[in-house]
Amino acid sequence: MKTKKRIYSLIEIGTKTAAGFLPGPISAAFNAVCDNVKESVLNKRAEKWKNDVVTRLEKLEVDYGTLVNNPSFATALIKTSELAIKTESDEKRKTLANALINSYLQKIEEDKIIIFLHLIEKYAPIHVRVLRYIHDERMQKKYSNNLRPTFIQDIILSFKDVDSSYLRKIINDLQNDFLIQHFDIETRQYIFNKKMEVITQLGNDFYDFLKDS
Repeated sequence: MKTKKRIYSLIEIGTKTAAGFLPGPISAAFNAVCDNVKESVLNKRAEKWKNDVVTRLEKLEVDYGTLVNNPSFATALIKTSELAIKTESDEKRKTLANALINSYLQKIEEDKIIIFLHLIEKYAPIHVRVLRYIHDERMQKKYSNNLRPTFIQDIILSFKDVDSSYLRKIINDLQNDFLIQHFDIETRQYIFNKKMEVITQLGNDFYDFLKDS
């Protein structure tokens, strides 16, 4: 019970930090809601997040004394908690939980944690799904001996519920953040003829940061 309270207290710092970025009167009202209105939307998100984090940490059987005194983990816990109550997406909260656990398991340095959490914050869940698809399917290797229409068209076929122009925007975002190689989205030839990996080293590191642990 004491270990849960210690983790809860760090998560509370994240939720209070989120409130601190709001104007004074709004911040005070926000805190009042979180403290006194147990059925509020934000309170439900915070409680769900707390329970999910503690449950996952208990399964890892970690040394809580080491955990709560780890500066990088503290940074990740505060920041992910702040982001978790800002989103209504369960999918994004799961990604944040993965990032938090992986920050501990992979012993990631604080600077990289901050960069990766910034990407998670600005991305929609579909960005993560597309990156995961490209990574897990190893499309660049599958295509080397199996000609298909185009690289982008295969992604479009795999995400039929998403508008193709939206997918092109997502690909462009991943390219601009150097998570995947820049290439002409109408052709795959340059990447495969040069035997280039579609995902960059940064992209692989980011994927490892947000993958299921």
